[in-house]
Amino acid sequence: MDDLHHDPATAPPRRRMTQDARRAHILDAAQTLFFARGWDGVTVADVLAEAGISKGGFYHHFAAKEDLLDGVVDRFTRQAVTASEAAGASAEGDALTRFNAFLRASNRWKAERGAQLRFFLDAMLKPGNDLLLLRISNAAAAVARPVLEQMIEAGVAEGSFAVPDSALAAEVILGLAPGRMPVAEAAMRLAQDGALEEATQMLTDRMIAEAATIDRLLGLPPGSITLADPVEYRRMLHAISDR
Repeated sequence: MDDLHHDPATAPPRRRMTQDARRAHILDAAQTLFFARGWDGVTVADVLAEAGISKGGFYHHFAAKEDLLDGVVDRFTRQAVTASEAAGASAEGDALTRFNAFLRASNRWKAERGAQLRFFLDAMLKPGNDLLLLRISNAAAAVARPVLEQMIEAGVAEGSFAVPDSALAAEVILGLAPGRMPVAEAAMRLAQDGALEEATQMLTDRMIAEAATIDRLLGLPPGSITLADPVEYRRMLHAISDR
């Protein structure tokens, strides 16, 4: 029985986390709660309890709840970009082939994470949350921009793309995303009402139009960029609307 007693005096000391590890631990807690309860269903106090930290420990790393959102968006986007970038790099062919492989992998990665995407969409699309939409869009673009710019520069270098300013081209492409939100919201509502095929077609039509815009921007023949992926959109919308 004595072996079952715990003596604090003789117990090994708790391993101290590094600053980076502590920050990641807090983000883990916030991400778990956000994805389970939504943006409005989580308070800083909830995150403190989930992470098992003090207010001082929290505010050493984050000034407010919104900063947690920035961190979760940054992490989520980096994971998506890393997976998509790996798919593009492993694709055999020219810069256009690699670019399209990157886009396909991005669609697939997001479709596999519909529940998480639902959190971001709910937060961005809720009336009165315009500032959250801006924060999420800016945080995601900050991660994706350098990777996109690098791919465009590679296409210009090998003669596949005709672009005078790769940085500006990347900025314009990423700038399409905020304008896509009303379409995404309408498609999500349709899917939630059971009109999954109509929702899929609505999103597909929007992405076909965006692909045509990117074709022109990169100096490519029509139909070169394969941005639209109805199969993955259907899977993603089904997951997002499945409550």
